[in-house]
Order: sequence, then C-alpha cells, then structure tokens
Amino acid sequence: MTAQTGTITLVNPVGQRAAARVALAPRLASLQGRSIGFIDNMKPNANLFVQYIEEMIRADYSDVQTHTVRKNFTSSRLIANELEGRVDALVNAWGD
Repeated sequence: MTAQTGTITLVNPVGQRAAARVALAPRLASLQGRSIGFIDNMKPNANLFVQYIEEMIRADYSDVQTHTVRKNFTSSRLIANELEGRVDALVNAWGD
C-alpha cells in the first residue's frame, strides 16, 4: 500500500503568514479492512457528525472497524490516547 503526502501552509489568525510549511501526515491509500477512530468532543452536533461520517465510510467499506471515544465535561481531559495502537486513521469532531 502506498501513502500519499502533501504540505499545508500555516496561517496566523491575525493575518500574518507563518514562514514554516508543515508536512501532512501520510494518507491511507484505502480504508478497506482498516480500523478508524472517532473523537467526539461534545460540541453541539459533534456526535451526529461522527455518526454520519461513520455511516458514509461503512457504505463504501463494509469491513472497516470503528472505535469512538467521547470527551466528558472536562475540556482538558485528553482522550486520543485511548485510541493509540487501535486505529489506522482518525476523524476528530473538533472546532467551535
């Protein structure tokens, strides 16, 4: 299986362009037979977002395994480590 790589440009929210370019993580060539993790951060409708993305993935890849973790009311509680070693890729419902 081959991995695809790319780059992103970091943009400072105050309008100053960051000088560094950061390489993107390698992308999976396919989700077939993979294990996908989902992080629900408890933002409004994050659970629905995770659910819909999982349904879309399963429609194309019926043998995919999924693992979901959900934050509790403590925003500083780390949960990504709960997926470490269990998943090949991650979907993070993150944002405000």
